[in-house]
Amino acid sequence: MTLSDRLRDRTVGAVVALTALSVALRLVDLGGRIAHWDEGRVAYWIVEYGETGVLFYRPIVHGPLLKLVNAPLFDLFGATDAVMRLFPALVGGLLPLVALAFRHRLRDAAVVALAGLLALDPALLYYSRFMRNDILVAVFCFVAFAALVRAIDFDDGRYLAIAAVALAVGFGAKENALAYLFAFVGAAGLLAIHRLAFAYFDDRSPTSELKGLLRREFDGVRRRARAIVGSVVAFVAVVVYVYAPRGQLPSKGTYYRSCSGYDPIVGIGGAPTLGEALANPFALPRLAWFTLGSTAELYACQWVTPRTDDPNPYVEYFAELATITGEASAALVGLAVVGFAIALYRPGLPDDLVSFCFYWGAASMVGYPLITDIGGAAWLVVHIVLPLAVPAAFAAAVLYDAGQDARAHEDTVSVAVSVLLTALLVGSVVSTGYATSFDRPTADENPLVQYAQPSAETQATLLDMRTLADRADGTDVVLAGANLSELTGGGELDRRPHCADWFELLPLPWYFEAGDMETECAPDEADLEAALGDEPPVVIAKQADSALVDGRIDDRYDRRVHRMRTTGNEYVYYVDTSRLE
Repeated sequence: MTLSDRLRDRTVGAVVALTALSVALRLVDLGGRIAHWDEGRVAYWIVEYGETGVLFYRPIVHGPLLKLVNAPLFDLFGATDAVMRLFPALVGGLLPLVALAFRHRLRDAAVVALAGLLALDPALLYYSRFMRNDILVAVFCFVAFAALVRAIDFDDGRYLAIAAVALAVGFGAKENALAYLFAFVGAAGLLAIHRLAFAYFDDRSPTSELKGLLRREFDGVRRRARAIVGSVVAFVAVVVYVYAPRGQLPSKGTYYRSCSGYDPIVGIGGAPTLGEALANPFALPRLAWFTLGSTAELYACQWVTPRTDDPNPYVEYFAELATITGEASAALVGLAVVGFAIALYRPGLPDDLVSFCFYWGAASMVGYPLITDIGGAAWLVVHIVLPLAVPAAFAAAVLYDAGQDARAHEDTVSVAVSVLLTALLVGSVVSTGYATSFDRPTADENPLVQYAQPSAETQATLLDMRTLADRADGTDVVLAGANLSELTGGGELDRRPHCADWFELLPLPWYFEAGDMETECAPDEADLEAALGDEPPVVIAKQADSALVDGRIDDRYDRRVHRMRTTGNEYVYYVDTSRLE
């Protein structure tokens, strides 16, 4: 075995070790943080799917992948915060392995640095420990990109199939996989422009350079036409499988709820479910047409039309996203800028992979404030730092090489500077990751925490509620006051408790459902008097309605005040602690 082979083996070993660390960091105390509002609503609907077997595309829930994976996990391991986050944690934890796909493009030090950044970056770590679709679509699209690079570089059509399936699974996680395609196109255009610019400054004809680029791409497409067609078929098949309705279809009004005032092109009448199409293969074309067509219409109604009719306050959203990115991933972003500059201005042609990924990250930074539906959406940072990790790793490898060269020349000052810079960068990543994911995962000052995150101390009360529900018969929780009562349940989109202001109450409906808690509402004094007569283990009221309860509740109830958002929106929990003894 040559020295190069041994070095490559050490590189693989280092990446595997970093991946093991990455998985461990994402699994430790995975259920320790109380569910975010968004986690709570999706987790509730996953439980609902597990109970009913009914699934159809609802844009506000994003892609069905989480439901398809988590429903069986809930059956196997129980419906808990840790289990609901297990799939995103494992997918995000295994992300560093993708660094090995770029070994032919990056030096070994850069491959290891890339794996380290993918394992430790605070934004990637935090949202791998969070049940949202963002880390899923990001990872699968990154895998698709890596496979596409290898397909082009090695002229191997087999990688196209991997890219197609990974991209389809990314679409199954969240529809903004489409934004990745736009980012790829934008980055490719910018890469072509800078290739033409370098041709001009090198006294080569930009026109000839452009013709050469187009000719090579055309020849590649022609050689791999069959593989491309097969990949498209695989992509469509996976997307249809993931998005196909299951169980039974609701009414047209319920299915197209996101398209209010719009007459859909793809009718729901006669559309088969996945089970019906598998039982009758002649219905598969109709299933494919309905699934793809109606999904596209629903996506446009929910996410495209509102942004065109009522554009976002772009500057505000951009500033918020840039601030969060800078605070959470300062080391990675700084390294990415340096890496891009080095790749661009070092002697010879710039590195296409480094430049492309930098342009990809920059396009994401510019584009997401246009398409997001809310400001301060910290999970969007994932889509920016993931591609920027490549130029950042390139810069880290340059720093490592500089330190090695200085050591070989016994330049102690340069060695010390390299060690100091490395320590500062690693220290920044590790300290920020620890603070955001483990020390203060719900704190308002945490840049990665979105507003709808309840306070950490609520978790202990929820555990007491589950214990009391297991011991009690009858009503487990009473929701007191008019502010928590609003008839929202029933109908095809059933939401329990039926009497509650369901979206205001989130994430509590998830905990009620997971803990099998019987809940009733007491919106006025008479209802509350009647409910308290049954001595419920727990009473919950908004702070504004707490006076209604304070004068009527027994002394054995412990009064606890918890924030249900990062700031404000306080709920008062009255817990009968005598039953916990």
